[in-house]
Amino acid sequence: MEPEDMVKMAEKLGADEAEIFWIRSVGTEISVENNEVDFGGGGASTGYAARIVRDERTGFSYFSERNIEKGIESAIKLSKLGKRIKGYSLPDHDDYPGITGVYDGEVAEYTPEKALEKTREMLKAAREMHEKIVVAGGGFGYGLTEYYVYNSHGTYAEGKETSMGAGIYVVLQDRSVSNASVSRVSHMDDLSFADIGKEAGERALMTQGAKKLEKGGEMQVLFTPECFSHLIEYTTVPQLYGNRAHRGESAYKPDMMGSEIASSSLSLYDDQTNPLGLYTGPSDDEGVPSRKLPLIEGGVLKSFMYDTVSASEFGASATGNGMRSGARFKASRDSTPPETVARNISLEFPSRKGFEDMVGEIDRGIAVYSVLGAHTSNAVTGDISVNSPSLMYIEKGEVKYPVASAMIAGNSTEMLKNVILVSRNIRAIEGDISGMSFIMPYVLVDRIKVA
Repeated sequence: MEPEDMVKMAEKLGADEAEIFWIRSVGTEISVENNEVDFGGGGASTGYAARIVRDERTGFSYFSERNIEKGIESAIKLSKLGKRIKGYSLPDHDDYPGITGVYDGEVAEYTPEKALEKTREMLKAAREMHEKIVVAGGGFGYGLTEYYVYNSHGTYAEGKETSMGAGIYVVLQDRSVSNASVSRVSHMDDLSFADIGKEAGERALMTQGAKKLEKGGEMQVLFTPECFSHLIEYTTVPQLYGNRAHRGESAYKPDMMGSEIASSSLSLYDDQTNPLGLYTGPSDDEGVPSRKLPLIEGGVLKSFMYDTVSASEFGASATGNGMRSGARFKASRDSTPPETVARNISLEFPSRKGFEDMVGEIDRGIAVYSVLGAHTSNAVTGDISVNSPSLMYIEKGEVKYPVASAMIAGNSTEMLKNVILVSRNIRAIEGDISGMSFIMPYVLVDRIKVA
C-alpha cells in the first residue's frame, strides 16, 4: 500500500492529520572472541509506524505490512491518552538538502566472505604487535538502511544510507596486565582494518608497566575523540534539549540565549548534513529538513534542539531533531515515536594542532584513552566523575609513564570554558548507548581534577 493511501485511511478512520514512517534495514554482524571469529549472523527487517493527530493529541503505533489498518486504528485509539498541545500540527515541508557521501554501493554489495576476510585482517594486525596479545572481543558489522516519512500535508522525505563499523578489544599480560579497545565507523567502504588492530595493540603495549599517579590535583587533560564524546553525551548534549531547558532540567535556561557559556573560541553544532555523521540525511524522522544547527557559536548559546511536539509546546521552531532512535537507549526506529535526539554533534575550534604537538603543549597533565562511568554523570548539573584505566602522565610536553588508574572529576559547563585547543584530525564516533553520533577531535582541557 502506498503512503498516500495509508494517510487517507487514517483520515477516514477519524484522524485530523496522519503521518506514516517506513524503514527497511539489512545487516550482517561478525563477532570475535579469544583470538577467533566466534559468531556470524545477519538479517533484514521492515517496519511501519503511524502517528496521528486528533483533537490536538497524538497517538502512535508500529506494525507490519500485514497489519496496516489495525496499526492505524490502534494509533487513533491511543491518541485519547496523549497530552493535548494547543495548535500542534505535523510538519509541512517540501524542500530538502541534497546529501552525498552516506551511500556506498560497495558496502551495499558486501559479502560475508569479504567481511570475514576483513575481520581476520584486524585480528592478525593486533596479534602481530606482541606474541602475548589476546583479542578478547570485538567484531565487524555492515548494512543498508532506507526510509521514508509522509504526512497529511504532502510532506515527503526519504533517505538511503550504508554503514559499517569495526572494533576490537585486546588484553596483554606481560610485564603487567594492560588492555585497549579501538573502534571505527563509517558510511563508506574506507575503514582500514589493519590500522584498527594495530592501534589496539599499540595502546596495550603503551600502557604496560603502568603505575599509580604520583601526584594528583587540577591539571590539563587530553581526551581522545571517544572519551570527550561520551562525557558530553550524558551532560552537555541533553542540557541543550529544549524540553529539558524549559522544564528546569538543564544548567542552561531559555533566558540564557545569547549569553557566553563556553570558551569564546568554541563552537558546537548539530551538523545534520555532514557525511561523516552517522545520522546524516535530508531530513529528520518527522520530515523536517536537515541543516547545520548552531548550538554554541563562538562560546555563545545560540539554540536548543526541538522535535515538532516540544517546539509546539514551548513556542519554538523544530530544528530537525525529531528522531526515532531513542534519546536514552538505542531502539528500532519504527518502534519508537519521534523525540528530541541530537544527530551529529560536531565541535569546532580555530586553534588546531597535530596530536604530538598537543602533547607538547601540556605542562602537567594526562592523556586519557578510555573512561568508565560516563553514564553516571548528572545531566542537570553537568557534574562528571569517571574512572580511566588507560592513560598516560605528561610533564613539560613529554610522556613520562603510563598510569594504572585515575579518577577524573569536573563539570561539563566549566569544561567547555576551559578548552585550550583541539586536534586537526576528527573522527566519527557512535553514541555510547544513545541514538546520536559525534564528529569529534582530540580535545585538550585545562583545570580538570585528577586523583
